[in-house]
Amino acid sequence: MQSIVTSLAQYASNLKLEDLPSPVIEKARVCVLDLLGVAAAGFDRDNAQVAVKSARALGASGRATVWKTGDKLRAIDAVLPNSVASHCILQDDWLQVSHSHIGAAVVPTALAMAEEEGRSGRDVIEAVVAAYDVEDRAGSLSVPAFTRGFRASGVYAYFGAAAAAAKLGHLDQEAFTSALGCAGSMCGGVLQPWNEGSMEWSFQEAFASRAGITCMQLARDGLIGSRHIFEGSHGVNRSFSGTNDNETVALEGLGRHFHILDTCFKRFPTGGANQGSASVAYRLISRHRFDYRRIRSVTVDIPKTGSHERMNYAGIDYAGPYESIDHCLISKQFAIGVILKTGDMTMHAVLANMRDEELLALTRRIELRDADDIDGWNLRMRIVLDDGSVIEGDGTDIDKSQLYLSWPDAVEKFGKVTHGILASKASRSVIDVIGKLERIDSIAEITSLLKT
Repeated sequence: MQSIVTSLAQYASNLKLEDLPSPVIEKARVCVLDLLGVAAAGFDRDNAQVAVKSARALGASGRATVWKTGDKLRAIDAVLPNSVASHCILQDDWLQVSHSHIGAAVVPTALAMAEEEGRSGRDVIEAVVAAYDVEDRAGSLSVPAFTRGFRASGVYAYFGAAAAAAKLGHLDQEAFTSALGCAGSMCGGVLQPWNEGSMEWSFQEAFASRAGITCMQLARDGLIGSRHIFEGSHGVNRSFSGTNDNETVALEGLGRHFHILDTCFKRFPTGGANQGSASVAYRLISRHRFDYRRIRSVTVDIPKTGSHERMNYAGIDYAGPYESIDHCLISKQFAIGVILKTGDMTMHAVLANMRDEELLALTRRIELRDADDIDGWNLRMRIVLDDGSVIEGDGTDIDKSQLYLSWPDAVEKFGKVTHGILASKASRSVIDVIGKLERIDSIAEITSLLKT
């Protein structure tokens, strides 16, 4: 039997646009559009500004574009700020097998490599679909990894980025396998930044993007990578997850089920594990329109070992004080509290409320509880007001159209997150170009529109 990495490389290197059903192609367009919108908003954060300065200091001239500034750098340098901007407001996509923010590593890598190698939009779609599949399947044992303290995205993003780079570098199957094997020897990342509210979590996918391009080039130049990087006695699965049990699930449905179709998107700038709670809070405040100052208590029952909504992740169960934006973005209490206070969770609301004493008092009245009898997106929220009246909600209050975006939904979200950032004409042009991505000859048709 072929090794896992050999099977993934064979699949990814041979994938052609003609192999893809139309819903898969459309989902690839959705992923690219959503990521570019989130990045446009993310470039205003300090994290992205640091990345821009470092890319200029460490980088060299090339053909890849830093999206906001228009700087032309090597692909390996341009992906640093582009990936950080894509991830640093925590509103980028994620997949629930690997628990990875796949778009933040894959899309910047794919677009930078396409510019550097002179590839077309068709090539980008093939690379994006293949890389989403490879990264999510690589992370089949992600849960035991992150319960041990590793950040899943900081581990498995290396495989997605390497797959995107190898695909756009036109590596043959042998070299593609070596690039993925090399990625497994470089990958890593821990969850401690979430506990401290520090910045480096938002650079982990960017490091993966840079490493993925490095792995591609090394394999192109003759590096031979590990053929048993997953299942080996000292491979990724045993090293990060502590087990090899069920690792072959990574290959189930390979070439038949495309994991990009399972991509989740974020209505709110908070962790994927908080999207359900935030959605229920949003529905309750929209429906009942009560004054947050009347709230006596909020209790939220969360699946104890949930597959979607969860609490067993660093930084999630944190009621303040909030010393940084990064603290706010991961806290479930902050997400619920800011929505109950302001009616929504936007980056403007985060910035305006991160040190607000009334919000802090509210977050400390929000109790999160483990529940054994629910899973998936299910949860229960109970709000008690000052007169003893009770408002309740659960997983049925979650608008799943905001989690699994169609193209029209993605267009609407893009308009919202880029409002006031991209001119309306530029925004419309980006949407139009991404809508015909498989038919464009040059990625410059996209990147030339993103400078603000």
